[in-house]
Amino acid sequence: MTSSPASRFGGFAAGHFVVTALCAPLLFCLPYCFDTDITPLGWLWMMALYIPAGWIVAALRGWERPSPKDGWKAVLYPALFAWGWALVGWLLFTCPSLLNGIGFWMLMSTYFLACPSFMLMLTALDQIADVTAQSAFGLTWYLCMFLAGLLPPLLFFLGSLLPKRRLTKAKNVIE
Repeated sequence: MTSSPASRFGGFAAGHFVVTALCAPLLFCLPYCFDTDITPLGWLWMMALYIPAGWIVAALRGWERPSPKDGWKAVLYPALFAWGWALVGWLLFTCPSLLNGIGFWMLMSTYFLACPSFMLMLTALDQIADVTAQSAFGLTWYLCMFLAGLLPPLLFFLGSLLPKRRLTKAKNVIE
């Protein structure tokens, strides 16, 4: 079954929210239940969950291998959405008005909307010595924001390309 970019975007959204629903409670409870710290390796494990999520969604929806153009769209559309969310949140956060609270909450909402990307954002913040200084946000911050938007749809797409077992139907032939 061929899939449209809209179908792939919807499939990514479904898989994305399942990954987030699995990761968010784990991220919240892990330090308290097991007395361990969250390490930068944590976001790598969380991001890796997009590969089986893409494989499962593609198998359930019966997706075939897309054309290169559709493949680019499958990665680019969700990434553009995430980058837009991060950019608007970041621009509002850096405003010296009441809008910075809205920007802060837009960025913080990614904990519930995109937990692996939130972990990547926290990893970047851990590398910044003085978080209160606006000039401290440099290349590391912007690179992590770029990767936080790109890696989930890219890994999901790569997972959707993994081979799937073909189901065959036995046909009863009456002669």
